[in-house]
Amino acid sequence: MNIRKILTYALMAGSAAVMSAQEQIVIEPLFEYPSAPESMDGLQERSEYLIEHFWDSMDFKNKSTVDQNALNDAFSIYSAPMRFADAAKVDASVDRLISSISKNPALSLQFAKAAEEALYGPRAYYWNDEIFIRFIDNVLSNKSIKKERKLRYERIKTQLSNTLQGSVPPEFDYVTPAGKTAHYHPNGVITVIEFGDPDCDDCRHAKLKMDTDIRFSTLVDKGKVNVLFIYADPEEGWEEKLSGYPQKWHVGASDEVADLYDLRDTPSIYVIDKEGHVAAKNIDVETAMTIASAAAEQ
Repeated sequence: MNIRKILTYALMAGSAAVMSAQEQIVIEPLFEYPSAPESMDGLQERSEYLIEHFWDSMDFKNKSTVDQNALNDAFSIYSAPMRFADAAKVDASVDRLISSISKNPALSLQFAKAAEEALYGPRAYYWNDEIFIRFIDNVLSNKSIKKERKLRYERIKTQLSNTLQGSVPPEFDYVTPAGKTAHYHPNGVITVIEFGDPDCDDCRHAKLKMDTDIRFSTLVDKGKVNVLFIYADPEEGWEEKLSGYPQKWHVGASDEVADLYDLRDTPSIYVIDKEGHVAAKNIDVETAMTIASAAAEQ
């Protein structure tokens, strides 16, 4: 997702409408959404009020399931002000919400789905791995939820926990087009890793941008930036598809990396800093080049 939409200020105040490309679909809200008092002028103050009071009218004592679409809509509105509120206030709000649903396995699963829609999935207004993980943990810790319903969340948690911004992601092996085994590990050089498919249009675009941008390619030639292209879950004959990649790049294929890394985009582009930490992930190629170039030139 190269461009993430931000919910409007009006939406944060309580609109329950979801727009499609062709028509407006109105979802009946689960409850009356709160509005910040008119006396509050600042965006942060209004945002903190909304996240603090958003679920006040929700009947958490009701053990029956709720309409998932309506819950998705509510959670998307709830999560929008998180971007503008103090982090401690957001954490406190999420703590209260999870406490309210933790003993209800059905609602815990529904909230995990809503959090995925709002904070992780392709239609998310913004991605927040840390908060989504908290809803996953709530599902995983609930003994009343069957193991088979937890498997997918366990896999997602592993991927996200391995690649949180600021963390050191796992090292991994990959096979070069020549058939040799290579190993990715931090080596003190700014590194851009593109996990992709050489046949996808966006992946070809990213390759072309990095190969032809003079500033970026010069840094690669000087060894100040490393570039890896990793074909995740490769198909037969992949070696030939990677034969035309720049000689200064490290290219290859890996069957295991999709289990270790958060690859929700195609391509999924990471920037790894000199200390081996995730500086940015799942960003567009222009942003990746800008981050890597600026860091390499310091």
